[in-house]
Amino acid sequence: YGNPTQDYLNKLTQMTEKELAGECEQMIWLSAYASNNPRSDFHWQGDACYDECANRNKPSIYNEAHSRAKESAGVE
Repeated sequence: YGNPTQDYLNKLTQMTEKELAGECEQMIWLSAYASNNPRSDFHWQGDACYDECANRNKPSIYNEAHSRAKESAGVE
């Protein structure tokens, strides 16, 4: 109903780099947590975060968020 996917994508484009980094970390963690549910929205939202970082030519935002998410989950 409505346009929740486009609304989320628009939200990402309006974020500062710091906000985007936090969103990336959260979506990476949630996507991993939902690994038993391939239809979870967290998967496409994590992909959208990656795409937004790529669109900004700032892959380091996503890569650093991924490292922090792994660290917070206790994964080496």
